[in-house]
Amino acid sequence: MRLFWKKQSTNAVAKEQSEEKRINVEFDSSILRKNGITRLSIDERWTKLFVAIKITPELEKAEQEMNELIKEEAMLKNEQDNLEPQKRKCMNEILNLTKEAFENDSDKAKGRLKQCKKEIERINSRIDEVMEDIEELNDKLKKANLDLLNSSINYIFSTLKNKNERALEIKKELKEIEQRQKDLKAELETIKVDWTQYAVDLTNLIGTDPVKEFEEAYKLEGLKDEAVDTSADESD
Repeated sequence: MRLFWKKQSTNAVAKEQSEEKRINVEFDSSILRKNGITRLSIDERWTKLFVAIKITPELEKAEQEMNELIKEEAMLKNEQDNLEPQKRKCMNEILNLTKEAFENDSDKAKGRLKQCKKEIERINSRIDEVMEDIEELNDKLKKANLDLLNSSINYIFSTLKNKNERALEIKKELKEIEQRQKDLKAELETIKVDWTQYAVDLTNLIGTDPVKEFEEAYKLEGLKDEAVDTSADESD
């Protein structure tokens, strides 16, 4: 028997009529038996999966629904455990009343015998009902386990895939930033100017006042200081 089968469904609401397909892996029910999965919502192996990855509202709802089934199962089994002692008590009472009812011809004992027999019939009927309810609940639990397992494992792998793809994008972007930084530094090296030396040379050529006038007109004072600061930062 195949453990799982893989199917792909086309995204129905693709905005650009994309042909990209959504991966969905579905397990066969044998996965439950092979891995001892009976109550997935309270299985530590499952709950620990959502420590680092946040559970979705849909999965949380499925988890709560399974927990309700588990509670219902516990109540039924508790009732089943209590019905058997009640039945044995009635049967013992019948044994104790038989002699008094028939050998001593006690009407009171006969009346109580009838009550005990009716109580046993009621208990037997209820035991049958509880067993049927438990069997039906087991089927529901099996389906709920399989549905929750399929949904959660697909979600986990989908999330891991998305995180991995994003991590690769970030690494690529960081490399691009690193390369851009190298390119900018290289360009900076080619355009750096010794403004102080130029000021001296220009002053020798046209005089101090004209140089200051040109510096103010071209707003080079700030740029000159900034260039000096940049050089200082790089030397550090």
